Amino acid sequence: MVVRRDGYVRAALELLDEVGLDGLSLRKLGEKLGVRGPALYTHFESKQALLDQMAETMLDDRLAPLDDPSAMDDWAEWLARRARTIRRTLLSYRDGARLHAGSRPTGRSAMTPLIKPLLRAGFTEENATHAILAISRYTLGCAIDEQQHLEGDHDEDPAASFEYGLARLIAGLRADVEVANPPDQDVA
Repeated sequence: MVVRRDGYVRAALELLDEVGLDGLSLRKLGEKLGVRGPALYTHFESKQALLDQMAETMLDDRLAPLDDPSAMDDWAEWLARRARTIRRTLLSYRDGARLHAGSRPTGRSAMTPLIKPLLRAGFTEENATHAILAISRYTLGCAIDEQQHLEGDHDEDPAASFEYGLARLIAGLRADVEVANPPDQDVA
């Protein structure tokens, strides 16, 4: 059976749902696909390399439509939709948030395209980068917390708490960019 790299990654995501992050191994993936270790090591130099690619792949398909320039008219709404999509995606996989937290970017997901809508809105490059990272880390932290607690084990509604915090973060970012770029004032 010939399996391409993407097929290995997608099979690994299926295996993640079956056995969880702690049960995932290259050996188990090989068994699932009917291949031996060397076939996997041709594509992934280590388990960490596979995990990094899994984390990226799980988000790629769902985030691609949001990164279309025509979808970025309102930076705050774009940022909120992106955070909501990431949260839903991480929660849709068993241990998805933990997988993402332990991964490192593979190089395809650069920061530059992500900050463009914020730069157009008047953020400096440094502040735009901080804004993306703050929202991303907040979203990941909420998803990790949700996945660590059993369903119904929360004292609050996790979705409502997430939305509250997200709205506050975006309001703070909006205030910062408005202070940095005050509207033109008529001089009499």
